[in-house]
Amino acid sequence: MKDSVKHTLISHQSSTYELNDLKEQLQKKTGLALPLEEELKILEELQSFELGQFLLANNGLDGFWTAYVILHGPAKKNIDSLEHWILHEAPAFKATQERFRIFQRELQQILFDGIHMASVPCGLMDDLLTLDFSEVNHFKATGMDLDPLSLELAKKNARFNNISNVEFIQKDAWDLNIYDKFDVLASNGLNIYESDDNKVTNLYQQFYQALKPDGILITSFVTPPPGFTEQSTWKNIELENLLKQQAIFTDIIQANWQAFRTESTSRQQLTDAGFSVEKIIYDTQGIFPTVVARKVCRIHAA
Repeated sequence: MKDSVKHTLISHQSSTYELNDLKEQLQKKTGLALPLEEELKILEELQSFELGQFLLANNGLDGFWTAYVILHGPAKKNIDSLEHWILHEAPAFKATQERFRIFQRELQQILFDGIHMASVPCGLMDDLLTLDFSEVNHFKATGMDLDPLSLELAKKNARFNNISNVEFIQKDAWDLNIYDKFDVLASNGLNIYESDDNKVTNLYQQFYQALKPDGILITSFVTPPPGFTEQSTWKNIELENLLKQQAIFTDIIQANWQAFRTESTSRQQLTDAGFSVEKIIYDTQGIFPTVVARKVCRIHAA
């Protein structure tokens, strides 16, 4: 049985929504971030633009909408005021955009002739396809994703960026079964959808196996917000924006990307998988740190 049959997408669902049902669910909830009347107004406004409609129906983002949030949406003019807030003021989305720029900077510094890079899950593969390869010879890129639509859009993205030495594979990240193939593997997103710490460690083990000896993993994790722990690293966030974000993504959308982890937990998971963490780079809000880790070759006793 193929991976595409055995496994299901965890970043988003394929469904529709009934506005009245969502209203009823909201009315039954306790402990809302904002008054019920305000959240009902937000719900109404969300279903008036495409990004909001997708979030309401799918509780998360696919490759297309992730690229939209990071690259294409913020440049748009004359958009709905709530969409503008999501793209420019929502703390989590601002952190996602900054995280992407940090990934780009770290990946660009690593490039060398003959490099083989991978992106898992690749989405539209902007993390690799938008790098400057003008001074790199004989590079290769591999994009892997379980979502066939994301792979098709990534292929178009590669053509748009005039990059031909790239391959795309439909594969589940927890079942890669690839060994010593890549010099660099970039992975953003999967761990924030998985609440089981052991499964996240297993994911890192798949990445470890796929990398060549001394290979580099660039990944990230989402830290717990202030309400979860006194040691939260979140900062530079206006309370109004924090509450509005909670109202939208927790109360209304019930986003499924809220698997929070501390730095110590993430370090331990990567260490258990065999990696040596070289550095952790925090965004300016302390929400979405980037990790650069190296594959340490294990020495087996005779």
